Amino acid sequence: MKSISKTVKVKEEHYIEFTDEELQALSIEKGQKFSCKIEDGGLRLEPFDKVELEIGNWDREVLIMLIQESCERDVSVNEVISDLLEKVIEDGNL
Repeated sequence: MKSISKTVKVKEEHYIEFTDEELQALSIEKGQKFSCKIEDGGLRLEPFDKVELEIGNWDREVLIMLIQESCERDVSVNEVISDLLEKVIEDGNL
């Protein structure tokens, strides 16, 4: 895998900005999410796996809870679902 050194920038949250050429060279999609690990004096980015969920058949109560949590935290429903999945995986309940 190709390696590129980058600077972490701060804009109310930490992020790393890649040029279009770097995205293409590293086979990264715009908006792709990564986990970060401090390793050998730098950050190692590991891409999250994509999961497709069909929420059309979910109970109304679950959908309302997701929307309420999203509004309370001022984040997307996708982020709420991702956080819930991460917690379930960390707790070993999956």
